[in-house]
Amino acid sequence: MKRSPRCPKCDSAMDEGFLVDQGYGSASVPKWQPGKPVKSIWTGLKQAKKEQLDVSTWRCGRCGYLENYALKG
Repeated sequence: MKRSPRCPKCDSAMDEGFLVDQGYGSASVPKWQPGKPVKSIWTGLKQAKKEQLDVSTWRCGRCGYLENYALKG
């Protein structure tokens, strides 16, 4: 995002950060996948990795509200 968004709950400034997706011996940034989830026998869910976007999270310093964004580029 170009500029810091304002909190929709209390109208305070928000700080950019990220959530950690913790796996078995690894950590990564969560991804956003378009469409509905489709089950896979082998991996749990079918994924179109080329269509996935990283999720960035903004936190309000005043009330703690979290807001997620999945922006291209």
